[in-house]
Amino acid sequence: MEECKEKIIVPKELIAVIEDEIETRKFFYCLPDGHRRRYCDWVGGAKQSATRVARAAEALLMLKKRKTLKD
Repeated sequence: MEECKEKIIVPKELIAVIEDEIETRKFFYCLPDGHRRRYCDWVGGAKQSATRVARAAEALLMLKKRKTLKD
């Protein structure tokens, strides 16, 4: 049986907040796929742009503290 891995698409709002934060960006990309996917789904899943931007800012703070999202 072949395992299918879905590609994780990082929302542009999340990319924008971590691109200048070297240590935070490294931490994010070193997270296991499931943890990265939770951040991406949470930020990118918002319908309104303003909500995605706000969630990305909150995600940045959480990533700086080395926190992961819970289920």
